[in-house]
Amino acid sequence: MSDVKEVLDMVLHDEKLLGSRAFRDIIYTDQPIIKRASQIKTSEIPQRIKEMKAIAYTPEAYWKTSAWLFYTQGKFMESYTDVFELTSDFVRYYPTYRDLDTNQLRGYFSWRTRLRHGDFASAPIPFIYIYAYELINDIGSESPTERIDLLKQLINKYGEIDNEVKKLLQRWTVDYCVYQQLNPSLVNDLPDILFDKALINLQNCDEILDDELFSAIHFLSGYPFDRSRYYISNAEKFKIAAVRLYRSLSSFYKEHRKKSLCENLFGHPTEMNCHLFESAVFYERNCTKSTHYSLNSIHTYTCHNGLWRCMRYYGSRTRNSKLGELMKMLDYLLRERDEFRYKIRRADVSKATEKIIIKVLDGIDEEKRREDAYRIEIDLSKLDGIRAAAAVTRDKLIVEECIEDPVEDYTSEKVDNQFSDSPLNECEKMFLRALLNKDDWKEISRKICEMPSLLADSINEKLFDYFSDTVIDCSSDVPEIIDDYLDDLKNYIK
Repeated sequence: MSDVKEVLDMVLHDEKLLGSRAFRDIIYTDQPIIKRASQIKTSEIPQRIKEMKAIAYTPEAYWKTSAWLFYTQGKFMESYTDVFELTSDFVRYYPTYRDLDTNQLRGYFSWRTRLRHGDFASAPIPFIYIYAYELINDIGSESPTERIDLLKQLINKYGEIDNEVKKLLQRWTVDYCVYQQLNPSLVNDLPDILFDKALINLQNCDEILDDELFSAIHFLSGYPFDRSRYYISNAEKFKIAAVRLYRSLSSFYKEHRKKSLCENLFGHPTEMNCHLFESAVFYERNCTKSTHYSLNSIHTYTCHNGLWRCMRYYGSRTRNSKLGELMKMLDYLLRERDEFRYKIRRADVSKATEKIIIKVLDGIDEEKRREDAYRIEIDLSKLDGIRAAAAVTRDKLIVEECIEDPVEDYTSEKVDNQFSDSPLNECEKMFLRALLNKDDWKEISRKICEMPSLLADSINEKLFDYFSDTVIDCSSDVPEIIDDYLDDLKNYIK
């Protein structure tokens, strides 16, 4: 011991050391190496938190579940507020009040106090979970509807922090709506229910509007065609083609397949056992509950003696790869047909499906061609001349007395005179004569190597100046003479 004392005296009285910067500006005092418990300063624990912690050590807590303890402590602290700044982050799995130390508890209750006043401050992930547990256990808010809103606020404000947090909060929100049997419209904007709504629209594709069907296809397609170069340049054409293709393919499956198109893509709805609030701390207070609840026509729940079962479409409840391949093939064929600059690879679809896609695209192109053929352009610069001619005609028709003249059938005479120099070629005359005489117009078309639709359109175009109207109806696969012009055309043929 004396040797140590001598060394210390030597160091502390060394003039060189005393003159150094390390010693001259600092005054050292005696400090005890070991302190009594009363000498150590600790932060004061609020009395309410002390009492809450004591609940975990009551005789009842020893044989109750951890979910009961969380619910009991949560109800005890339901109205508690605090002001405390927690500066450190931490991680806990399935966190409860019992897992947090005093500072973490004070930090949580302070964050919850601010949250209840609309201040969604940043927080450790365990805080978000604990607050969600409180809501699904009916702690800290007035009504189930308000708790649904608070759960959705948690999703919006903190869902982007962690994808797993977002998925669990969304699942618990739907489960809470089911458990409390609330109005299903409260959760209509959550992904699980949006999937159901889109699938219902696909099932009823013939009964809904084009916009609704296209939105459903877009929501469920595994191929993100909204980012396709072709779609960005030709959105309206792609939309029309996608809607018609799905309806055509749906009709094909009804007529030629045992399964419907939706069953082929998504399978069948299945009833299975389910656990509400899975991965959450939830205290079941009504184990004998028996009920039936429906979120929509393809998503229902039943409970018998506390056992829950769910009927819905299982499997992947996000984007569908088969529907994505269908949309990718449509994109590929549209690019090939329009000679689009940027190409993509073919999709994996059957030959029958590819034929249906090609047929749909042929129909769209034919409609576009007809629309262009029937488009009438008016030269507005000639309107003044038309008005002047109409005025002259009006003056000639005004007489002092009304003279009755026999009515003449002018139309036939006019047609006879105008067709003296017919604009039709011999092939078109043969086709027109076959339609008027109800002969085999298909054979005529085959012999002259011309499509019936093209012959009919050519005749309509050439005779438009004489009739100011279409004389052959091509709206169906069978061309027909319009009844109003039947006699005039027969006189012309004679």
